[in-house]
Amino acid sequence: MSNSTPDMVLTDLLREIRSRLDQLPSESFARAAGFLKRKPRKIVIPALLAALVALGAETVLSLERIAAVIGLAAGVSYSKQAFHDRLSSKIEGFLIRVATALLQHTVAAGDQRGWLSSFPRVILQDSTCQPVPERLAKAFPGSRNQRQLKRGLLKLQFSTDLVGGAVRHWSLSGFTRNDQAASVDILTIARRGDLIRRDLGFFSLKVFRSLDVLGAFFLSRCRQDVNLYDPETGRKLDLARQLKARPHWDGWVLVGEEKVRLRLVAEPVAEAVANERRRKARQNRDQRLKPSRERLFLLGWNVFLTNVPAEVWPPKALFWVYRLRWRIEIIFKAWKSHLRYVELNKRTELMVRVSVPTKLLFCMVVAKFSDTLESLCGHQQQVSLLRVARMLGQCACLFAAAVLRLTPAQWLAHQAREHIFYEKRTDRKNFYELLKFVDAGLA
Repeated sequence: MSNSTPDMVLTDLLREIRSRLDQLPSESFARAAGFLKRKPRKIVIPALLAALVALGAETVLSLERIAAVIGLAAGVSYSKQAFHDRLSSKIEGFLIRVATALLQHTVAAGDQRGWLSSFPRVILQDSTCQPVPERLAKAFPGSRNQRQLKRGLLKLQFSTDLVGGAVRHWSLSGFTRNDQAASVDILTIARRGDLIRRDLGFFSLKVFRSLDVLGAFFLSRCRQDVNLYDPETGRKLDLARQLKARPHWDGWVLVGEEKVRLRLVAEPVAEAVANERRRKARQNRDQRLKPSRERLFLLGWNVFLTNVPAEVWPPKALFWVYRLRWRIEIIFKAWKSHLRYVELNKRTELMVRVSVPTKLLFCMVVAKFSDTLESLCGHQQQVSLLRVARMLGQCACLFAAAVLRLTPAQWLAHQAREHIFYEKRTDRKNFYELLKFVDAGLA
């Protein structure tokens, strides 16, 4: 490891994050998203952003809490009513622009080697869900149970650059917009030369063709129900029969009724892995999915589709590059287990749309710290994102103070001043008022 220690890396990164916040054309982002329509009179946008980044590490956010920290960042008194009046659903698009610009990273020439060296960006896309109250089912519809009761389910579609560590895209919807429908989202961010990695839920031959025309590359497992054709004769291929006659397969085929020309690579898996796959397939409770003999045979193979030529990737490269997709599962686990992503304000749709981007800003800063620290460690030690997330998740107050350029004592003083007293109410007495009332014998 270099002379930099983890605490020094974190300190430098927090300083850099705050500096970038100040330098971002945040008002332009806000206007482009429709969140800002006139010149701010009291709260400047950079102060609002600094407050939201600082708050991302906390538990469920309230209007009162957010407004108090915005006021602290701006050096003025700011009420929850004032923040409520400014809020709109446009804040989601504004914060997406902020996250993309704040955490962008350019990979220097020579940073990548081996099987990823041909691709300037390696984009992973996946989704994650969490339940919301039934009253939000209209905004975030979920599945229906056997009694046809509505359920609310929030679905986040998320894309990140595996190499640069930057967030590339996210969107919120209900569960009813499945991964297949969201497959086209990648076309809004893909560039020539990119490598796209997604799982079978996003399998779409039309999207594959569009990516190929764009000059982007992709890697996907092959769906077993898709038809394959010989590119020379146009005849339908019986993949199971072909694989029984050879130890592996690496060649170009036409896929689906669209006849998309793709490279198919098939390699056998270990017998124990194949047997476990077959056991799970046979135990599926949906009898309509009872596996055929052909499907059981193909479960003994890894079958991939790609447009990356053999000169760039030998057959074994596809298996190892595909395994990199697991990184996004680790990212989601870090969010949910350690970074309080699941602790959203779910009182209204608008508060959900404020809470999610706010939490994600913090989550992305943590991922950035993990990647930066890993780059400094060389090959001596590897940084665990989950452990980094757990550590920073336990230091929310210190993180917030650093982002706001406060000492821990100043942050504690703010907390005590703003958030430890009962609200003044005339409709009921709090404990201490009631105790004084009883002690005085006024009843």
